[in-house]
Amino acid sequence: MTHHFVGKHRVEFFETDLAGIVHFANYYRFMEQAEHEFFRALGLKIHGKSPDGTVFGWPRVSASCSFKSPAYYGDELEVRLTVVRLTRRSLTIRYQFHRDEVELAEGEMKTAYCIIPAGAKLESAEMPDEYFERLTMTPDVPT
Repeated sequence: MTHHFVGKHRVEFFETDLAGIVHFANYYRFMEQAEHEFFRALGLKIHGKSPDGTVFGWPRVSASCSFKSPAYYGDELEVRLTVVRLTRRSLTIRYQFHRDEVELAEGEMKTAYCIIPAGAKLESAEMPDEYFERLTMTPDVPT
C-alpha cells in the first residue's frame, strides 16, 4: 500500500526511560503528531470552529501499537502514514515507525469526525465535503 505521508521525529531525552529507550506511550503521541502534520499538508485542521460557532474535531475511537525494536534518544524516526479506511464519518490511519530501514513499531488509529454545536454535547457528524475530497485525493484510499 502507498504511504500517503511521511513525517520525521527526533527522539528527545524526555521521551525515553533511564536506559534511553523511547517509552511505549510516546508512540501514541508520535502518531498524533504525524496525523496533525498530514492534515496541515492537506490544508486541513484537526480542530476548529465553524462560522456558526460549532466546534469540530476528530476524537479517537480506537488506537493500537505493536513494538518490534527499540528506538533510542537521538534517533530520527520516520513515521509512514497510510490511510487504510475513509468514510464520511471516520478515518483509520496506519503508522509505521522506522529508523533507517529498521521497523520499530506499527500502530493504527481510528478517529471520528465530531461536532459540538454551541451549548450542546459532542456528536458524530459527516465531515464537510472539503475534508472528504482532500482526504480522498491521496492515491488508493479505500472509502
